[in-house]
Amino acid sequence: MTADTLLDRAAELKQQLVQFSQSGRYDRAFRNMLAEGRQDAGLEGEEQAILLWDSFLLEHRLRDGRTVVEQFVESRPDLSRQDRELLLGWRDVVTGVFEVQRRDGSALVLSNLVDDLTYRTLATTGPSVFRRMPRRSFLLTRVVPLGDEWMFSGPTTVLRPADRDIAGRLALEMTLRSPETAYRNPERLARARELQQAERERFLRFFGSDLVVVPGSQAQRRLDEFSEFSHAELMRAITRPRGIARPVTMTLPPEVIGAETVGLVFDEDDGLSFWPDFGLVQEAFADPELARHRRYRHQVLACLQDQEQPPTALRRLAERDPAKASALFSRLLKRKDFDWSREGEQLLRTAKSDYFARPHLPKITPVSDRLAAYARRR
Repeated sequence: MTADTLLDRAAELKQQLVQFSQSGRYDRAFRNMLAEGRQDAGLEGEEQAILLWDSFLLEHRLRDGRTVVEQFVESRPDLSRQDRELLLGWRDVVTGVFEVQRRDGSALVLSNLVDDLTYRTLATTGPSVFRRMPRRSFLLTRVVPLGDEWMFSGPTTVLRPADRDIAGRLALEMTLRSPETAYRNPERLARARELQQAERERFLRFFGSDLVVVPGSQAQRRLDEFSEFSHAELMRAITRPRGIARPVTMTLPPEVIGAETVGLVFDEDDGLSFWPDFGLVQEAFADPELARHRRYRHQVLACLQDQEQPPTALRRLAERDPAKASALFSRLLKRKDFDWSREGEQLLRTAKSDYFARPHLPKITPVSDRLAAYARRR
């Protein structure tokens, strides 16, 4: 099937998908998505409504865990294998700020400022729409797979070549708000992991361990001191430091600095995390008999059941003395035969199922050379 024929079929299937979704069965689910407060820069009115509905069809997870497009495919056993693959491929949406590189036959060649990748993109409305998308202009849009190519999905806002600064700022905001959009580029992902590992090594040099517990009243100061230490090391490693911005200081939320103690944990994969009242957890692992007291039991179980926090800190404490970890969780779980070495990892995976179900990306987000100037200003 040629690209043009595939594009025609994609237009038909997209129309059928939209009709399927507008039966009223999804109204409540759509309102729930809107209640999450999603906003998209540069769009308003009808364009905003179309974009939100397109995102709802292809990306939003319904109560049963599936997307609308997945339910549509399941409802249509008459679809060919190629049609099914085409529709399900649309779940891989790329949202970005694209610079128009050139016209290539019936397609536009676009460069995404967010991930630095190139997309040869077609439009279901035909190439005539490209007249308003001149070379070096910028497109705020979404594209989805079309075989080996891409096609526009939803509305497109066009910025003039003179609006390069606006495009750059929007791309930077998108990168910082949703780092996973940049990590489509494997080189960017590898670079982020390198930077996070280097930051972890500086953390180890400063604190002497990848897990430390400090009084809550000192947590912000210690974090600021580490930021200064990290910046000084970076400056010494740069032969021409002029123009290098100071590191961004992380501001801890009130519930963290208001805690009696705070655990600072820097993991290879999960990066830096903060654990309020972690001193109680550390003490309970050191002396399992403390689990007789409610505040110790409550805090250990809270850490275990927190779906947002990585399992790193609990693993670190258990590795210090697996026998004591076994004794602690034997008491907490009321299971005399519990053995951490044999069952600890499964316990973490069960208690933190949401955490293990999602991808884990670096918390340090490198930006492209094109966006570096906007990052320095920010």
